[in-house]
Amino acid sequence: MSINFRLSPGLARRASLLILLLAFFLRVYQLDSQSLRGDEAATVLYSALPITDLWELSRVTDPHPPLYYLMLHPWQGWAGESAWAMRFAGVTASTLAVAALYALAHRTLRTAAAPLLAAALLAVNPLQIWLAQDIRSYPFFTLLGLLSSWSLWRALHSSQKPVTSNQKSVASSQIYTLYASRSTPWLLYLFTTLACFYIHYYTAFLIAFQGLFVLCNGRRFWAQKWPWLASQVTLALLMIPGLQLAYNFVGEAAGGIDKIATPDLLRLASTSLLTGFTLANTWGLWASLLLAPLWLVGIVVLLRRDFVPGSFWTLFFAIPVLGVIGLSIDRPFFKERFLIQAQPAFELLLAAGFLSLWRASKWRIPNSEPAGQVWQVATISSRNTQYAIRNTLHASRLLASLLLAFLLWVNFLALANYFANPAYAKAPPWQLFHDYVSGHARPGDVMLTNFPEAAVSYYSPNELPFYVIPAERDLPAASRLAQTEQIAEAYQRIWFLPLLRQGFDEQGDVLNWLDRHADRVHQIFFPDYNLNLYLSPPAIDASLIGQPVAFAHGPRLRGYQIFDKDGDSRLTPLEAETADYLLTLEPEDQFALSLYWLSTGPGDASYTVFVHLIAADGFNRAGQDNLPVWGSYPTTLWQSGEKITDKYILTIPAGAPPGDHRLRVGWYNSTTQERVPVVDNQGQSSGDFTTLNVIIRVKTVGN
Repeated sequence: MSINFRLSPGLARRASLLILLLAFFLRVYQLDSQSLRGDEAATVLYSALPITDLWELSRVTDPHPPLYYLMLHPWQGWAGESAWAMRFAGVTASTLAVAALYALAHRTLRTAAAPLLAAALLAVNPLQIWLAQDIRSYPFFTLLGLLSSWSLWRALHSSQKPVTSNQKSVASSQIYTLYASRSTPWLLYLFTTLACFYIHYYTAFLIAFQGLFVLCNGRRFWAQKWPWLASQVTLALLMIPGLQLAYNFVGEAAGGIDKIATPDLLRLASTSLLTGFTLANTWGLWASLLLAPLWLVGIVVLLRRDFVPGSFWTLFFAIPVLGVIGLSIDRPFFKERFLIQAQPAFELLLAAGFLSLWRASKWRIPNSEPAGQVWQVATISSRNTQYAIRNTLHASRLLASLLLAFLLWVNFLALANYFANPAYAKAPPWQLFHDYVSGHARPGDVMLTNFPEAAVSYYSPNELPFYVIPAERDLPAASRLAQTEQIAEAYQRIWFLPLLRQGFDEQGDVLNWLDRHADRVHQIFFPDYNLNLYLSPPAIDASLIGQPVAFAHGPRLRGYQIFDKDGDSRLTPLEAETADYLLTLEPEDQFALSLYWLSTGPGDASYTVFVHLIAADGFNRAGQDNLPVWGSYPTTLWQSGEKITDKYILTIPAGAPPGDHRLRVGWYNSTTQERVPVVDNQGQSSGDFTTLNVIIRVKTVGN
């Protein structure tokens, strides 16, 4: 079997250009359509830090080396911190990686077909495109790994012809140029390898592959042993500071990585290189099973064709993959994206497998010459044999075409999911809450969340103060509540994004405090999360309609209010009628009644609040009974002097006749169903409910 195809240089150049254009288009397509995920947003925030702080960041906080942030720092200053601008840096690196793969494969194999097919497969690979549109270091990790390997190959194959003293005709400038031509590839190798290491620590596996490649081909590169040894010693010395940084995170699961069972490690490693993250497991498994023989054949074909480049590409693929998997067995160190540095080699092996299958019918057998002679095409005289050969040719080409079409099809499905299916989105649509809040924010508003999600911070509107409570893991509940109260007392409205995450506010203490003491006037639901708008306690005190009512057994009504979704009162003051306030509605309209209580201490029993909408004839049109605060805060837990907000949603029944209605409010014992008396200033009972001084006027639809 062979992978050699005759392509003219012009055709190869045009094909490579088209592949690069395709790679760029797929990487820039809908570049900012998805919101930044947390790690991306953290990268934007980290890159904006002063350069002097980046080393300390990598030493204490972030498990990645600082060079990527250092590179993005001037880019961010020049291009801005929009999602499109920040992601474009990765698009550029990932596109250049396609070109680098073609250049390296062409240099090592000295043929165009396999490098072109490998570059095309890398151009359309879903994992590469996903990471290219991600503000993380992986596209640069891939590109620098290719450049490092290209530099090493060039350095190992540089001229070793010595310059003798009797070559008097050689000018000094020519001697300098000759020595420079020898040292430049080694210097480039040192630079790119060190840059790659300070982009990602898993460059250690790249260096291991390169070292093993040199050792496996020691005779071939014996003349370069001293430059190579010098480069390895230099690398080891210059990597020591980075190894010290990496050691800080060896003993912990940095980035929240979980342990993965070994069979799942192997499955994820195989399927992710082929299909990325955005395909159902079944498709990924089938792709892995069907195509595994091809890249295995590619290894065999390359090794038999020429052991030196064959071992180069085999080790380029195998060592990083086996290193990541081996390091992750029974340890929390695996993510599919860590394999990306091996992906260029994987695509080349896959391309070699495809091409060898396409040419599988070119049977070659050894002739009678001694071993080592070039094989020749077998002479076939039998027509039946020739017919079988032709059938084999067609069958192998059909199989190769079908397998390639299958791979492209699953890649298309994965990309379609990535670009269009919200179920495979890399992050919740954080941009939606940013747009909503920006369009509805007012002076005196504040943005609050209860988990330090970097994407929320990134998308928080710039015009609003932004707080995270708690900002650190495992802070006591009392501290969280005190901080929440302090912020709530300082602003008029609170935009709260509840994110219940382990180790932070997983019990929802901040959410519970706001529900009990602020007034949730609106709740906006987005895919994967919701946003609450609260009026703060000072805003409540300024807006409530006072109607003090005392009940036996403790609870006291301070007043009430009916707000719209922006926190503005829906009630109209009345002067000439019996009630003080009016709300006009139609059948099927809904309104939210806020009751504001003052606690005198924990109740002797659990009591239920009832709110009834009573027509002029005494008929109960609508009502709601529940424990206070959406049923979450029984009176047995109330604290003395605590101001509590209690919400009730009522709907005017369909077909309700026009007329004026009143709101009755009261309490009853949740166990005995006995109502709690209303008491006057002398402590005497004056009924078992109070009527709010508001008229709910139902009018005929259309009038």
